[in-house]
Amino acid sequence: MTPPFFLLTGAMGGGKSTILGGLKRRGVVCVPEPAREILAEQRSIGADGVPERNPLLFTQLMLSRSLQRYLDFLSHPGPVVFDRGIPDMEAYAGIFGLDPVPFRRAALLHRYHPLVFFFPGWREIYANDDERKIDFEGASEFGRRVKDLYLDLGYQVVDVPLVSAEERVAFVEARLA
Repeated sequence: MTPPFFLLTGAMGGGKSTILGGLKRRGVVCVPEPAREILAEQRSIGADGVPERNPLLFTQLMLSRSLQRYLDFLSHPGPVVFDRGIPDMEAYAGIFGLDPVPFRRAALLHRYHPLVFFFPGWREIYANDDERKIDFEGASEFGRRVKDLYLDLGYQVVDVPLVSAEERVAFVEARLA
């Protein structure tokens, strides 16, 4: 049986973290994405686990963190909402030209709820910061790759509308039952 784990995925800078925060304020158990944490951790200690130094290590660290979080919440009755999931790591491997096989294997072994919430690129809210260095076009292309990957894995992908944050939170929350 698939655990009651729901995913927010899509383009970088598409608003996932904002919606995750809104869901959390409404009492939903939420899990942040691993990329930002790993980037901040690795950069703070001058380590190699960042894409510009060692994309393989960076992607393996994200996969490891994603697997651990998945396992950590298996006993939780749900729902649990994740900002990105294990399948996203295959998309990261793809943009770095890495072997996708271990990432696909992990995605097949650790399934989420069949309904996945997709956040397309949205130029009006997109912003770069200390961890997000990619331009809008690159972030949107990554989102399209992620969407195709989830569809290929048999998930039902629903586009989250480009409306206010509060409306997006309500849109997702209404579908968590």
